[in-house]
Amino acid sequence: MKKNKHTVIDTVIGENTTITGNIESDGSIKIEGRVEGDIKAAVDVTVLANGVVKGNIWCENVILSGTVTGNIYARNNLHLESTARLKGDVEIHTLVSDQGAVFEGNCKMVEPPADEDKNRKKKFEFKLGKPQNEVIEKEG
Repeated sequence: MKKNKHTVIDTVIGENTTITGNIESDGSIKIEGRVEGDIKAAVDVTVLANGVVKGNIWCENVILSGTVTGNIYARNNLHLESTARLKGDVEIHTLVSDQGAVFEGNCKMVEPPADEDKNRKKKFEFKLGKPQNEVIEKEG
């Protein structure tokens, strides 16, 4: 997976934190704690080794070192690191799995998203379990 050194994590769910409910972000999310609900992020979702997600994830890229019980819809890449545990279906463009990762589910590989103007703000609209390929212009 292409690593971007300039990726900024907007939201961090700490190791001693549990969130019950859905999360939506126009940026990236890093999870060290526990989330019981769906996650929708316009950029990346990173679940660290102690992180647990019980819900679906929609985003650009996922780096998984922890545990996810739910489906993942990533417009680009899913990287399962050696400590990853994933139980659910995935719809992604690229899958990278390190030795030791566990994945129980189905995988659907899709075409990469069309190139978009990188300078404009974007927010993805997600409806009924599947992300839309449309970009909604944000004011401001």
